[in-house]
Amino acid sequence: MHHQSIIPGVGSFDFALSEGQSDYLAATIVNDAGMGRGFFYDDSPLRDLDPLDHEWHWPDDIGEIHATGRIFGGAMWDLRKGLVDLYGYDAGVALADRLYYAAIQRAVDIPSTYLQVLAGDDDDGDLTNGTPNECLINRTFGAHGLRAISTEMTQLGAEPVSASGYDLSVRVLGLASARCPEDKVTGARISWKQRNASGDPYVIPMTASADTYVGTIPTQPDNSVVDYQVDVELADGSSKSFPRNAADPWYELYVGDVVPLYCTDFDGEDPFANGWSHALVSGDPIQGADDWQWGAPAGAPASGDPAAAFSGDDVIGNDLGADGWDGVYKPNHVNYVLSPPVDVGQYSDVRVQYRRWLNVEDAHFDKASIFVDDHLAWRNLDSDMGDTSASQHQDREWRFHDVPISALMDGNTAQVKFQIDSDGGLELGGWTIDDFCIVASAGSICGDGSITGAEECDDGAANSDTDPDACRSNCRLPKCGDGTVDSGEVCDDGNGVGTDLCNNTCQGSGIDAQGGGCGCDSGGNLPPAGGVLLLTLIAAALRRRPL
Repeated sequence: MHHQSIIPGVGSFDFALSEGQSDYLAATIVNDAGMGRGFFYDDSPLRDLDPLDHEWHWPDDIGEIHATGRIFGGAMWDLRKGLVDLYGYDAGVALADRLYYAAIQRAVDIPSTYLQVLAGDDDDGDLTNGTPNECLINRTFGAHGLRAISTEMTQLGAEPVSASGYDLSVRVLGLASARCPEDKVTGARISWKQRNASGDPYVIPMTASADTYVGTIPTQPDNSVVDYQVDVELADGSSKSFPRNAADPWYELYVGDVVPLYCTDFDGEDPFANGWSHALVSGDPIQGADDWQWGAPAGAPASGDPAAAFSGDDVIGNDLGADGWDGVYKPNHVNYVLSPPVDVGQYSDVRVQYRRWLNVEDAHFDKASIFVDDHLAWRNLDSDMGDTSASQHQDREWRFHDVPISALMDGNTAQVKFQIDSDGGLELGGWTIDDFCIVASAGSICGDGSITGAEECDDGAANSDTDPDACRSNCRLPKCGDGTVDSGEVCDDGNGVGTDLCNNTCQGSGIDAQGGGCGCDSGGNLPPAGGVLLLTLIAAALRRRPL
């Protein structure tokens, strides 16, 4: 039903929406919010779209796809009840069913159904002057967290330490207060916590000033990251949390003085002529398989992508939606964009800070990853619910993102890769990237003898990349793969490959890359003769190694 209803190029298939629409269809056919009675061999429903004293709410009730679908099914059932009260049973049900069908024809996910229901209710082609049942739609969909209100909010990002804290102002957009008296903001608050902190967040009430609410996140220590949310309460009793992203529900704020090592806003000059590159790793090399582009984003409807850059005009991203492209990455492929290598000097606390607008399926299916020197630095959420995973990462605004990378760099240079790895199902807009920087915390200098920031060690002049067991020149502890044989290692060829003569545990029991062998058994153990010969050769090589 869902698949056949979608208008190509407008709507798209979403598993949770599909489950919710089928529940509503069953419920409206038999006039019973309890879908699937008899499934448990009694009168209890398989799923109830209208439970007592509870409304299925986005994003609180997101789970596996059948559970998430109840949010849309419940909103539609409440709308159906309201329309029956207004127009009588036959006319109310007919209108509710028509609005339901309009939603599944054009929506791309459950949150987007609200606007499609309004569009289906519109009677003059102008949504700005309201629709006949706007207030009821606002009230019922708002109770389920599906109001498509947005905010104008202070754009916090990388901020210096401030004794007065960090001011945040929020203005709510998309309300219909003139037509619907209950459609107004009654309060707002900020919830914040240090990144990775346990326990409940701190809560700060915001103060109303005209049509804007203001609040201040208190002063924070140098070189710290704060996660924060804004919650807005409406007069009808519903509330909205920002950001509206089930997979990443916290904004980020970095506090501290940073030294820019490399920055670009992608305006003016083609980055792919200035050190950036992109490539298709796997998948059918059809047009659009390697879809990384530079230019102005076009905000293609099915992608969820932005219609404008964060700053200036240009960005880089997957399929920007211009010149007839649909804005959506292709199925069953892996591609990436790669920054130029950046020399970080002696700085030991290095970070990627940039603005993103990312739309990608749950990482159980599609992975959006950031790599530094081919080491994974960040990936979108995998909700770990198998094939019912449905926590799509959907940014609905430009987001500041801070990614610490010092522990991942192989030396004193950093190269950053943004990658998409898709399966054969749902595809979204992918990466859109602007204002990209590699920065360093100003106070973290490796070699000054003081352990600061992300440093694991710092022995000053004694730091060495060749002395066994020494603190390395990037202020990281010695490890297998750094090219120096340390205590407990038999060898260290620096490449971390498990299939050559020096394996990735630095114990020298691997298989060489030319197809020969070291005489290992299936458990990776050396038989006596081969083991003695190999260890003798390694020992001889180590004696010749300059220290």
